Amino acid sequence: MMTQHALQRCQERGLRNSFVQAILDHADLDEAAGDNCRRLRVSYTRARHLNVDDSLARYAVIWSDDSARIVTVLPITRRLRSNSNLRSNRGGRGRG
Repeated sequence: MMTQHALQRCQERGLRNSFVQAILDHADLDEAAGDNCRRLRVSYTRARHLNVDDSLARYAVIWSDDSARIVTVLPITRRLRSNSNLRSNRGGRGRG
């Protein structure tokens, strides 16, 4: 489930729900984003391993652990790329 803000950003960026779901399904990078949110994304290495184009690795999903919803979807910047950590645990996050 997405917040209204996330739906608006996806529409503005031309991102389909299936694309956002693919990020959630294949995310291998996870970073704290504040306010009990996580920044989830697919690394370029993982995208290549999945044999998909690198567009999957060009966006991040901000996931709220409190509301179990996607807060927003944003393009990856160089700074985001360099600060992410490998994801250690996917548990505890109900996706809707």
